[in-house]
Amino acid sequence: MMKIARMLFGILAVALMLTACAPAPAMEEATPAPEATAALENTEETSDTLAFSLTTLTGDTLDETVFTGNKLVMVNYWATWCGPCVSEIPDLIKISDSYADKGFALIGVLTGDNDISGAKALIEAVGMSYPVVLPEGFFLDHADGIYAIPTTLFFDAEGNQINAAVVGAKSYDDWAGLIDLLLERVS
Repeated sequence: MMKIARMLFGILAVALMLTACAPAPAMEEATPAPEATAALENTEETSDTLAFSLTTLTGDTLDETVFTGNKLVMVNYWATWCGPCVSEIPDLIKISDSYADKGFALIGVLTGDNDISGAKALIEAVGMSYPVVLPEGFFLDHADGIYAIPTTLFFDAEGNQINAAVVGAKSYDDWAGLIDLLLERVS
């Protein structure tokens, strides 16, 4: 019986290692870069106001309209040193492109990674069609519970998290199935 339990534990451990990287380094409460400011203002009732403006790693501006202009926003926390993170990027590009006209947006958040120039080179090399930001403001606030990467969170148009965190890399089909369900939920 113990031999079976050890074997099952070993299989579970290997499965976890294949879909997620080592624990994400603790994220410090960083001072926002001069070109980026972010704020999330909450009130007691259901009238939450989301306001932020960040500069992406490609130099574009990302603001709250990415939320207010979409029904569902997928936020993927990743790093260049994380094999599963990098291996799922082609599927994430495909997801971003396939769902762009369905009220869906995808945002990458470079997490626990100081290789900004390497990330910029990777973004260009693979043709990432979705924005990538650093964990600042709204995206830092929602990174508290992240213990491994890739970790993906989903938000509605008001910036409310609508699903449990998804830890680990997924295929296009797995992501598409979940996104379809969540789009139905927020519609």
